[in-house]
Amino acid sequence: MDFTGERYIPGLGGSIALEHEHRYRFCLDLVKGRRVLDIACGEGFGSAMMAGQADRVWGVDIDRHAVAHASASYKRDNLRYLVGSCAGIPLPDASVDVVVSFETIEHHDEHDAMMDEIRRVLRPGGVLVISSPDKRTYSDERAFRNEFHVKELYAEEFAALLKSRFPHVTMFGQRIVYGSALLLQDGPGEIRSYGIDQTTPVSGLPAPLFNLAIASDDPSWATLVQGGILEDTVYRSEAIIERTVLGERNADQLRLELDTQARKAKADISDAIRKLADVSREKGALVAQRDQTTIRIRDLEAEVDNLRRAFYGSTFLRRLAFHRRGKPRGWLRKLLLADKQGTPRNATRRILFKKNGRVRPIFAPWYAPYMAATQAADVGGPRVDYVDFLRQRIATGDLALAQTVHIVTTQHTEFVGEAFAAALSKTRLTVTRGTELPASFDHDLYIIVAPQMFATLPPPGKLIVVQMEQVRASRWVDDAYMARMHASLAVLDYSRDNIGALTERGLPFRQMYFVPIRPLRRAEPQNTDRDIDVLFYGAIASERRGRYITALREKLNLRVESDTFGPALRDILDRTKIVANIHFYENALLETTRLGEAISHGTFVVSEDAADQKDHADSYDGMVDFVPRNEVDAFVDRVQAALAAWKAPVDVPADEGFRGMTFHVLRALHGIGVLSLDELQDACTGMALPSDRLILALPEQVDRYDFALRNALPGAVPFHGLRQLDGWRGCASSYKFMATQALADDLPHLVVYEEDATFESGADKRLTAIETHLDARDDWDIFSGLLSDLHADARITAIRSAEGEEFLELDSVMGMVFGIYSRRGLALLAGFEFEGTDTARHTIDRYLETRRPRTLTVWPPLAGHDEGLDSTLWPVSNAAAVQMINDSVARLGEKRAAMRRQLGLDRPGAVAKSA
Repeated sequence: MDFTGERYIPGLGGSIALEHEHRYRFCLDLVKGRRVLDIACGEGFGSAMMAGQADRVWGVDIDRHAVAHASASYKRDNLRYLVGSCAGIPLPDASVDVVVSFETIEHHDEHDAMMDEIRRVLRPGGVLVISSPDKRTYSDERAFRNEFHVKELYAEEFAALLKSRFPHVTMFGQRIVYGSALLLQDGPGEIRSYGIDQTTPVSGLPAPLFNLAIASDDPSWATLVQGGILEDTVYRSEAIIERTVLGERNADQLRLELDTQARKAKADISDAIRKLADVSREKGALVAQRDQTTIRIRDLEAEVDNLRRAFYGSTFLRRLAFHRRGKPRGWLRKLLLADKQGTPRNATRRILFKKNGRVRPIFAPWYAPYMAATQAADVGGPRVDYVDFLRQRIATGDLALAQTVHIVTTQHTEFVGEAFAAALSKTRLTVTRGTELPASFDHDLYIIVAPQMFATLPPPGKLIVVQMEQVRASRWVDDAYMARMHASLAVLDYSRDNIGALTERGLPFRQMYFVPIRPLRRAEPQNTDRDIDVLFYGAIASERRGRYITALREKLNLRVESDTFGPALRDILDRTKIVANIHFYENALLETTRLGEAISHGTFVVSEDAADQKDHADSYDGMVDFVPRNEVDAFVDRVQAALAAWKAPVDVPADEGFRGMTFHVLRALHGIGVLSLDELQDACTGMALPSDRLILALPEQVDRYDFALRNALPGAVPFHGLRQLDGWRGCASSYKFMATQALADDLPHLVVYEEDATFESGADKRLTAIETHLDARDDWDIFSGLLSDLHADARITAIRSAEGEEFLELDSVMGMVFGIYSRRGLALLAGFEFEGTDTARHTIDRYLETRRPRTLTVWPPLAGHDEGLDSTLWPVSNAAAVQMINDSVARLGEKRAAMRRQLGLDRPGAVAKSA
């Protein structure tokens, strides 16, 4: 590992070596035969040292690279290194006898959380050995600031923090000294310290740079350690004196050399001044030459303008280039345009457009139709409200009756078009593909990938755009680009970060759909005869990519393709073993299109990790090796390792079910009214729910979705809810869809809770107990973890105690923040049909209320409801629902109290029973 300036690496020598090595030796007697945690173990040498004495040692560090290094460098049967933090130690309660933490607490400000976590993992009577610099002597008196430290403590603050958790704290001091050691050779004795200019001693070590404490409930631990001296194998003091004398001898010689060099430097400076004068004169001549050239350029530009005016003003030449009505003749149109849709050719673009991008007046009447679509959606022009636009489009019935979809991609995104076509293969839609827009827009729907690459687009009522840029970094994403996004039925995006950025730029949430790009499993077998070791393909006009490519070429047979597309690229990928994926931008999002395309051809990928890496956890296991960004040498090493390990093409997995691309494409078409719920369900045949605990969440609502992930119960997996313009309809469709799928999967019950549900500590254990009890009964339909709108006439029919919970049986249900559904409850959900638009009568929870399901709940409620988020599933904000929920919980509490009085359950010795 590299030395950062803070983390100690064995072999460095000097003060940092003495300090770190001494601390671990200090506690060796204390750890003998015991279970030890070394928190913030760094490079791992200290954990390994203690493992020679301890029964078992765990070294924990927040840096996964340090953990990987330690695991590879120090191997013992009783030693293990783990990734974790001071406030999140990956060990069970009361699992260790000793916690060691040297020079850790000053690197963060979560001191109380760290102490609480240490107390949690320590067994009763265990001990903490901890050190930290004294802010007074380490920083204040030296006017020194350590850039790696976040919050240093004064000695009294350090002691107070420890004494707030441990009744017995013994303090030691540590610093590097230069002096004479005179120590008792046998028996106990107090250490006394003298200053060189004083004769009165003091006890202990004055003005220590570091404080080290033994903290425990048991005072006997402090008797197991002793202060002492750690010195190198040579006497450092004598070596220092010898070096000082030698240095004085060398100083005279150095002064002579410096005088000689100074005289030489003076001569060099004089020579440089003369040369500077010569350069200045030459510069003057060049400036004069430049001015003359500038004048000549202006004269030539004027001559060109005169020729252009003469050309346009010449009747003969005008008739040669234009028809009488001003339309360019065929040869000129072919010269100017790349296709029939009006895409300008780059080579002749300056003929058609001025420098400011506007069409030259002579071409304007003819080119106007090609610009119409862009002008209609231009920023500042009238923009139809998206909800009104889509509602009107759905009302025509054209979307529900659509039969044909034409997918248009650029050459470099053909793989995306192929993947979309595969996703639609089980629907009624006939799909065609191409890399140019057709002459007329006769298909029912168009999916345009990378729409900014086309001069014209289909009408908004037929258009679905696939947004491929990294929105926060791309040069393409300007106001005109956003206008094109607005002028569509839907915007599909591969990244939740992009969706968040587009939302910030004003694109309606309802218009956007998350569609992950995933590898495509093809029917034909993979080519196993591969002659290309390592391939990079993509744009190379990036300085950071250049660094990687240069480093790869030094050690590997690297092939670079920067302008290869279509069949030629597919042939190359079929012959490639390893693809190197390198970001174009700093802090880039993961290039899922390139990963998906490469893996689809059986190539293994080595990739930098990405800013949105958390969104791709486990998505590429066994297919991609992720390397931390900007670690070029490590990247090259991992490519070499992947090449050495390569034996056969990657086995491309089938679509990932409800996590995969197919479901999300179908989900988007359902959301805009193209596919009915039944068609969606049929197209998803063969997919299985990822868990029997689902979080109903919308990935397009970035903040709410992240909240759900942070608060997820064990085993709970997000299910990306279905969407319609009216949130309550999308919610109902989601529950109906999940219930139908759960019945098909033959699940005994299904847990579903919404993304804004909250849970108190211990909710996971309560849920396990509740599920155990429910599985033992067959007389229930729905369990509600939070009755958010209990009807005033609802009745509690029984109270039972089981599994440490008080179960209430009701004749009514209201609220779907958290629910567990038996197979009969699932059948009720699956049987829901839309019968109207009145949200007071026709929502799915009102439907369940009318069916009077056998309902169970617990007291106190299992779940809560976050009031700081805005609902996307229901037509009210969470804040507006708070009073309703509070009233409902209070109403349930009153009914429970009345039933307990009726059943006599509050009498001593009473047992819960039915009414």
